[in-house]
Amino acid sequence: MKMLLREQFDQQTLLELFWTEPIKSIPEDGYCCYEAKDSTGTRLLFGIDTINKSIQIELKNLEHHFLSLTYELVDFLEIIDLKQGKFTITVAPKIAEIHTQIQIELRPYIKIKGYTLSQEG
Repeated sequence: MKMLLREQFDQQTLLELFWTEPIKSIPEDGYCCYEAKDSTGTRLLFGIDTINKSIQIELKNLEHHFLSLTYELVDFLEIIDLKQGKFTITVAPKIAEIHTQIQIELRPYIKIKGYTLSQEG
């Protein structure tokens, strides 16, 4: 299931994906942030800005901040598996020279993998 950030943004689907309400929401700015935690103490903060079509991802535990990523030109989220909380983000799909994709899995453990690859032949 693809969810466009601007035209088809669906709060209910994100509630089902994250199993919780956003920890921060500013509807007039098109911003919301969700938090997911796993049994190892890993926390994922996932911010969405539907007006600017950007995504912010932070990965941390109680003691350390591991990762901070921001992507612009994100057109859509693709939900792969609601039960596992598995979804992908494709960045700048209209730029044919490169392809950037980030896959996030929330359950049973938080996992993030991604790549930016050249599409030149």
